[in-house]
Amino acid sequence: MPVSGTTEFGKLKKSYSKGSELQGKTLGIIGVGRIGQALAKMALGLGMKVIAHDPFIPEVKVAFDVHIYGEVHVTLETIGLNELLEQSDFISLHVPKPKDGALISTAEFGIMKDGVMIVNASRGGVIDEGALLAALESGKVSAAGLDVFVNEPTPRQDLLDHPRISVTPHIGASTNEAQTRIGIELAEKVIEAVA
Repeated sequence: MPVSGTTEFGKLKKSYSKGSELQGKTLGIIGVGRIGQALAKMALGLGMKVIAHDPFIPEVKVAFDVHIYGEVHVTLETIGLNELLEQSDFISLHVPKPKDGALISTAEFGIMKDGVMIVNASRGGVIDEGALLAALESGKVSAAGLDVFVNEPTPRQDLLDHPRISVTPHIGASTNEAQTRIGIELAEKVIEAVA
């Protein structure tokens, strides 16, 4: 059945034709708690080099359940923040909001590779939003993904409208499966507390 109207498929295809593969690229994970470790597993599975920074966790063992061989462990040693910023093609943040300003601001963007991509799914304020916009405009940062903002639920309009920022409304744990896991974890903690 023919579809009426125009999809501009060719134009869309051309606009998305300059992507970048993840295999062989370096992912820097800032904060390697439970969520950072889950991301590390996925990235390693995609063939990425994974480096990590966490002032509270000096070494992380990431376990994979490989059905033929049993459990396989990969050890990630954490490195300094500046080292991570210098080496990463992609950076993902999984940390609490610092008490004294943003963790990533103008100085940190200056250390990063040109064309880096950055994702903040932790807390608003971890990245200085003004510095991020400046880094996007200069080309230092080629793209950003933001799930959290300083002024939630009314974030800056220039962040929402920026053509190289992909935004979501703080929905990092808003899947049916994640909500089930959260419920189970809470129930286990209540049982443990009363036992």
